[in-house]
Amino acid sequence: MGKLIRDRVPEIVRELGHHIEVRELTPDEYAAALREKLVEEAREAERAGDRAALVEELADLAEVALALARHEGITEAEIQQQRADKSHSHGSFDGRLFSTSYRS
Repeated sequence: MGKLIRDRVPEIVRELGHHIEVRELTPDEYAAALREKLVEEAREAERAGDRAALVEELADLAEVALALARHEGITEAEIQQQRADKSHSHGSFDGRLFSTSYRS
């Protein structure tokens, strides 16, 4: 069992005198690992205790999201445009609204 790691992690681990084995993922494995990492980072952001920890986790989350986008051929501009479009059509989260019930 392993996980997706940042490019410099093996170098850092070895500099600390530890052993690490890595392999390069296939494109399909990479896409799946990025999606798993996205969820992992979101959970870490959810559990972040203080502001500094939250900033760090949100930065990690953004890094993974942008890596997944690049892998899928999606530009940052496309993401920002979609965000703006959705904000315009559905609103933002600034109103702090929370649904307590919904019936169809």
